[in-house]
Amino acid sequence: MSGGVFTDSILIFDGGIGTEFYERGFYINRLFEELNLTAPNDVKAVHMAYIEAGANVITTNTFAVSAPQLRKFGIEDRQQAIIEAALRIAREARQVSGKEQVKIGFSVGPIGELIEPLGPTSVDEAREYFAQVVRSARAAGGADLYILETFSNVSELLYAVEGIRSVDPTTPLLASITVTSQQNEFIRDFALRIGARSDVQALGLNCSQGPSDLFTVLKALRPLVNKPLIVQPNAGVPNQINGRYFYMTSPDYLAKYASRFVEAGAIGVGGCCGTSPAHIQAIARALRMQRVKFIPSSADKDPVVQASAERPRHRLWEERTSSPLGHAFRSGKKVISVEVLAPVGPDLTRFIAQLDILDQAGVAFVNVPDGARASTRVGSLHLAAFANRDPQRRLKVFPHLTTRDRNLIALQSDLLGAQVNGVSDVLVVTGDPPKLGSNKDATAVYDIDSIGLTYLIDCLNRGVSPVGDRLGRPTDFGIGVATNPTAINLELETQRWLYKHESGADFAVTQPIFDPETFLRWRDKLGAKAWRPHMVGIWPLVSLRNAEFLANEVPGVKIPASVVDEMAKAGNDSAEAIRRGLDIAHGIMERLSDACEGFCVSAPLNKVDVALSLIQRSGL
Repeated sequence: MSGGVFTDSILIFDGGIGTEFYERGFYINRLFEELNLTAPNDVKAVHMAYIEAGANVITTNTFAVSAPQLRKFGIEDRQQAIIEAALRIAREARQVSGKEQVKIGFSVGPIGELIEPLGPTSVDEAREYFAQVVRSARAAGGADLYILETFSNVSELLYAVEGIRSVDPTTPLLASITVTSQQNEFIRDFALRIGARSDVQALGLNCSQGPSDLFTVLKALRPLVNKPLIVQPNAGVPNQINGRYFYMTSPDYLAKYASRFVEAGAIGVGGCCGTSPAHIQAIARALRMQRVKFIPSSADKDPVVQASAERPRHRLWEERTSSPLGHAFRSGKKVISVEVLAPVGPDLTRFIAQLDILDQAGVAFVNVPDGARASTRVGSLHLAAFANRDPQRRLKVFPHLTTRDRNLIALQSDLLGAQVNGVSDVLVVTGDPPKLGSNKDATAVYDIDSIGLTYLIDCLNRGVSPVGDRLGRPTDFGIGVATNPTAINLELETQRWLYKHESGADFAVTQPIFDPETFLRWRDKLGAKAWRPHMVGIWPLVSLRNAEFLANEVPGVKIPASVVDEMAKAGNDSAEAIRRGLDIAHGIMERLSDACEGFCVSAPLNKVDVALSLIQRSGL
């Protein structure tokens, strides 16, 4: 099969190349792939140790050789040289060993960047990164097979296959994922989208938690696919001792599981992180007398793990019955929300009083920013859960949620926790950078932006995580997104809106609008197909200083000179300034009332009485 790489002979793959470098004193503050240029003899020694241990497939030291991975270390321009050196060293090791039957697998790992819709890297860019690596490998003489390994996202793995096949349609390809036995949907997705491809010759399971869990995964995957399977587990989970990492799984233990892997249908076994030449030697000895037991797929064998082509579909907003905003928009009435800042400390007395004032006045919604201007305040998710818990209060609070402060894990955990605690609508924002706030040395996370977070919540609403894990039941979030019809680069803002629209946005809240014509142009530009209910942002100005600050120091807010001039006419009369600010805001709301589905009125300087006065004056 495929040039003789995957045959009825058991394949013994090598082990953890990176951890072997670590054992040789090369620490993880550098890119190990650069060792192909700076320490070629050490790289060759690792390859030869694995060959001598019994490996008949060795892996080039190129796992993180894609342009984005090299860019992190400022050596992107050395990609070609690193790849050429890696292939040359592997061939030299094979030649010196005298075992010409040993196959060389060209290792390719993930690019280390999130790909749309979760991240900023486009699908085309991702494909090209992988294609670029293969062009360099072919220019250097190529390898016996490609090993795509340690992928945790099936979509990225798919783009890798497509990128490689756009350059080289024939060299055998092994596609391998890192997965745990709990990720049932991920396993099915892998079988359906990768296992069914005719241009993928073998499938793999590598890294993960250790041999025991991967054995469970193997048994789940085997009935779903009809391709050779390779298993390369870690030597358990690493322990950190005195600043160094140690893997505790013994060679004998791994060898026992190697036999079990083959008995369960694997045609190849090796190791990943922490597996040394001693581990591979033990595996080779254990498998010396075994033959491959290729087990074809059988739909009747285990109905629990049958693959299904049916993917979780996007759930319409009408189906997410717990979203108060969804009910409000469907009623056809104007939806009004007042934006109120979270308190800076745990005393909620004033915040609760503000809610009660608005609730008694008939305001249906309050929205709370998430660390506005990168400041430290009570968390918006927690505050919304707390406020919505009071059965006497008709008003509902929906939080802003920024991607600035949480990684992908925390975002999902916080969202699930918020849903459990009664939060059913969220406004997604990227968030101001820490440099704008008082904690200027704080670290910005930004694993994803607001587009990625929109997609993430849409996944949760479909009952799956972004990597395909089933949640048991879907969440019911109404997904709001921020947008700016006054953006300087309106083409870019439009493109971002279309991405948000495609990713699952249900409604939009605009930046404060001070020129109604900008919103009308935005509405016409989007058209009916790309439209979602819009709540126009309204900011009642309370002073000339307030107007000047918004115009000059708040990103994304555009105030015409005529509005600033109008506020200047109030002089030092604060009451007159508030009156003029209300007149301006009221005029904007009257002009746009027929063009939008609602308004989000900011409480300027947290003055809810001003916001309430405007709402009552507008008769909404």
